[in-house]
Amino acid sequence: MSSKGRFWAKVLGTSALFGFLSVTLARPARAQSAPDAGNAPYKYNNVFPLWGKKLAARGLTFPLPFGVNLNYAYVQQGVDITGVNIAVNDGKYTDISKIIKFDHVTSTVKVVTGRMDLWVLPFLNVYGIGSYALESDTDVLLSQPFPLRAGASQTGYGGGFGVTGAFSFWGFFGVIDANWAWTKMEKLSAPVRTTLLTPRIGKRFRLGESVWLASWVGAMHQKIQADTEGSISLQDAIGAPEGSFDSKVARWYNSLPQSERGNVSNLAGPGGLPGAGGSPDPTIHYKLDKALSDPWNLLIGSEIDLHKRVQMRMEFGFIGRTQLIMGINYRFGGIFTTD
Repeated sequence: MSSKGRFWAKVLGTSALFGFLSVTLARPARAQSAPDAGNAPYKYNNVFPLWGKKLAARGLTFPLPFGVNLNYAYVQQGVDITGVNIAVNDGKYTDISKIIKFDHVTSTVKVVTGRMDLWVLPFLNVYGIGSYALESDTDVLLSQPFPLRAGASQTGYGGGFGVTGAFSFWGFFGVIDANWAWTKMEKLSAPVRTTLLTPRIGKRFRLGESVWLASWVGAMHQKIQADTEGSISLQDAIGAPEGSFDSKVARWYNSLPQSERGNVSNLAGPGGLPGAGGSPDPTIHYKLDKALSDPWNLLIGSEIDLHKRVQMRMEFGFIGRTQLIMGINYRFGGIFTTD
């Protein structure tokens, strides 16, 4: 087998090892506080939410308008890859979707997210978010052209914004949250867009004079940008000594028809052959078409209001995507009226 054929056969195998697929970072919905009707009238002195004074006079209670929140999230989910194009060093892109097949690609992310929010109206909350991925790992199992397991790890950061619609009556509440975020991962050339839609419904229980417990069930729909572009070195993609990889590549390459061997060899770019004086660790450039294996998952969660300023929450996601979100929220009035 020629050095050219052996090297580019390696490229086909390592094209499966995309640690950059861990871009589906969890964006937490805001705390499950919501306006509550059916209470005694009272005086309200904050500017926000708008119409707060009139509604307080009718017995409607609502959270303090401003909030600062810190969350930790763990998310694990599957990713489907439907299209793969790669180029090596300065070579041209080649479509290898029909050559390689994935048994599974699993993304695991640990991320810290901060958020500031404001109740603009008694039923409408708006917020901005910033996130940092502490660890983003991908486990890849390649089934064709030969079995191979590998992975990659990276970090990332991002931001976005969202809106929450909420209503509540005598302790029951409903929440619909939507947010849009952009995440820049270490091995991606451009930020990736993510959209979340999360409906919830639940009940609040009084535990003490100023302590409340809220519990809810819900669902989350997550959508990620379909196309991804970036680059990774051959050694980072393989994640193992090359000696353990050669025999599998050689057997696969030798089994290819002559016409397909030409397509493999055409991936070479200038200086791309380690066996011919090129770089021993070439850079693989990639373009992917991808989607989440399960866009929807179910949620159960709970939040304890220690008093009207401090809330702590935990939410677990299952069936389709596994996630755990823990957070603490501090609320304050901010702007007061003089009348």
